[in-house]
Amino acid sequence: MIQAMILSALVVAICTVLHYGTLKQTSDIIARSGRNRPGRNLGLTVGAITMAHVVEALVYTLFFWWAAEGLHIGDLEASGPRANVTLMDYYYFSLVNFTTLGRGDLNPDGHLRFITGIEAFHGFLMITASGSFILQVMAGKAPLTKTEGG
Repeated sequence: MIQAMILSALVVAICTVLHYGTLKQTSDIIARSGRNRPGRNLGLTVGAITMAHVVEALVYTLFFWWAAEGLHIGDLEASGPRANVTLMDYYYFSLVNFTTLGRGDLNPDGHLRFITGIEAFHGFLMITASGSFILQVMAGKAPLTKTEGG
């Protein structure tokens, strides 16, 4: 269990840094290019955030795979007739879990369940932060960039 907790803390830290970096870079680009371009800024923001979430789910995928295949602290089992679970299945599971959709066609076992719960909670936080950021961009702000004199 301690391994799962350490892995969870590590993956949360990595993904949070990636997410903040993406939001900060996007905010800086918006500030430099002018905030009076709402359509362009919204497109840039949604694109950057989407890529950040896809990459974050990939990071979780690699941690799931490492925990199951390398450390043997759990397993990912298919609920259907499939015999083996591939890396793409881990990625699909991670995307479904990160978005808190929870389809149920792949089930974690052992201590992988702990990391799964952390990913769902962390994904919810990151998606919520992203929504807040998008609303600020739509209001014409560069949310994480200080303005001169501010």
